[in-house]
Amino acid sequence: MTVTKARTFRNILYTALGKGLTLVCVALASLVVARNLTPSDYGVVGFAGIIIGFLAQFSDMGVGNAVVRSPELHQRDLDTAFTLKVVLGCGAFVLAFLIAPYAHHLFEHPATGNVIRILALNFLVSSIGFVPQVMLTREMNFRALVVPGVASAFVQCILTVALVLHGWSFWAVIAANVGATLASGIVLQLARKSAIRFRFDWAVAQGYLRFGIPLFGSGVVGFLIFNLDNFLVGASMGSAQLGYYALAFTWGSFICGLLSSTVHSALFPAFSAIQNDPVAVRRWYLKTVELVAFIAVVANAALFANAHFFLVTFLGKGTDKWLPAMLALRILCVYGIVRAVTEPLAPCLLARGQTKKILHANLLAGSLELAMLLFALRSGRIEVVASAVLIAYASQFMIYLPFLRREFSIGFGDILAKTWPIIPSFGTGWLITALLPSSFGSTFVTLGIRGLFTAVVVGLTHGLLSRFRCFHEAGQMISQNFAR
Repeated sequence: MTVTKARTFRNILYTALGKGLTLVCVALASLVVARNLTPSDYGVVGFAGIIIGFLAQFSDMGVGNAVVRSPELHQRDLDTAFTLKVVLGCGAFVLAFLIAPYAHHLFEHPATGNVIRILALNFLVSSIGFVPQVMLTREMNFRALVVPGVASAFVQCILTVALVLHGWSFWAVIAANVGATLASGIVLQLARKSAIRFRFDWAVAQGYLRFGIPLFGSGVVGFLIFNLDNFLVGASMGSAQLGYYALAFTWGSFICGLLSSTVHSALFPAFSAIQNDPVAVRRWYLKTVELVAFIAVVANAALFANAHFFLVTFLGKGTDKWLPAMLALRILCVYGIVRAVTEPLAPCLLARGQTKKILHANLLAGSLELAMLLFALRSGRIEVVASAVLIAYASQFMIYLPFLRREFSIGFGDILAKTWPIIPSFGTGWLITALLPSSFGSTFVTLGIRGLFTAVVVGLTHGLLSRFRCFHEAGQMISQNFAR
């Protein structure tokens, strides 16, 4: 399939449209949840999510990515992938039920085990949309992928809000999560009807697993990097502190997660198509790093500069309920920018089949994070935990930089040339926003104006320092797409 810059950008626009609509749903649901749940309730959902997220690594093992990357795909291969996915999903489901009775030993909340059992249904339900999901991704039909994503977010938002307002407490979030997975699978089947056939070819399965097992290993380690802090905070500091930290991590990493699922999902099939052209991969990678760094610094600087008002006005309903999370949130806003700059490497490495390199980088970050967390937890402060997570994640560049230099002739100077404006633009946005009156931000409208003001300052500062390269590049690609 032919890959062009205009087509890839169009796919990113489709994905961005879906994620933008999803963002509205997530923001509304998060607002209702934060205002109606206690930090302890928020903590039990976060803790159960850690267990389920860990087991989710076993329910896929990189099979989906292996199918997307395959140069040729026959019906036998697709059936084998689906059968393997179902087997792995059932295994993860059984593991969840075996772990659930012992969960209360790690997290003192009576409902933890039942929450894990219900969330485990996602491992079975997600199989419904597996084949259409990988086929639409492989075909780079991101226009069709918009609807399932939006439908899932809409169902989750409606169920969460309705059930929370009817007094379901944290059970509302759990039920809505399973309902959203089911809705996504059904809509995916409607978008690209795919027959569900069980057929297994061991030779084909071995090929998928050879690609997927290192990716599974890196996924497990990566999951630990992203969740070990939550797990240890919940186990050692209690549900309330986990609630504060989970909220800070959710919002501090929100934009980088959004960028990952928006930009990188479109880039993986594109990089796979040009995997044997290192010059093209180099060019696309550097452009991607510059773009995501710009978006991340604009969004996270706005959140950083207005963290107090965000926690009080937006999430706290005018109270200081969530203020203990403020410093951790600000630290994790910086983490979100670092992560956004790092993650464009993932589709590049996957396309080149370098799954072991991801594993090595994650092992380094995971080992360093564990060592630092043991010290951070003794302090009893979630902001020290957030700092440890930031430093550990940034350490991955020690593995990635030699690879970039060897494979694509990309040095640290090349990356710095694309990203250095984020530091002065971040600082400028923060300092100028601090000059606004302290009373300006006590309502939704004034908080929105504060955030927009910070974003404009950061965006203009970045544009002046980079000669508006991101604006020009985006403008050219938009013009090309409208000219079609």
